[in-house]
Amino acid sequence: MSTTTRPSGASGRPSPSLKPALVIVLIALVIVVGGAALALVGTSSARPSASRGPASVVPGSKLRAQSAALLIAHIASAGEPPLDVIDSLAVPAGSSYLGKTDLDSRLDVFNRRVEISINAPEAEVKTFYLKLLSEQKWVTNSITSPNTGSTEILAQRNGSDGYQWGVGLNLTGVGALVAPALAGSGGSAAKTTISMTIYQVEDAS
Repeated sequence: MSTTTRPSGASGRPSPSLKPALVIVLIALVIVVGGAALALVGTSSARPSASRGPASVVPGSKLRAQSAALLIAHIASAGEPPLDVIDSLAVPAGSSYLGKTDLDSRLDVFNRRVEISINAPEAEVKTFYLKLLSEQKWVTNSITSPNTGSTEILAQRNGSDGYQWGVGLNLTGVGALVAPALAGSGGSAAKTTISMTIYQVEDAS
């Protein structure tokens, strides 16, 4: 008479498999890890990019615009100026960085300057900024020409941080515009140095 050996267990029934439970645990881990990755991506992309800047074409100007974000980065700190102020400013395409000056070392409000140079006549740079500031909703308060070949522009606008911000542009022409056929090897084209001062407007009260 043959005998049959039963699996161990009180009921003698086969032990339940652990595979379904492991599959559920693995699915749960995938969901958790995937959710965390998406959260990180969402956090990094939530901050607007200042690199978009104003449009590359400024209506009414011969000069094309590029974002001033990279140049303003030399003076920006602690979230100032706010991104909407940075995005509303531009420089003529092809501008070169010259230097910076912090004017607020003993002040409680932001007041800093960046200097650049562009191969273009001062008159064209002036037109560029007057058109740009108007397009970007800056209110121009003052336009003066203290000397021949130079212009000072002051404008203000509200920032997303609740403060009012100002920009001062000092444009100075360098050299004279010479036709390429007449310039020769020693000729120099017209250049303009741009001193852009960005500041937080102090409360008059």
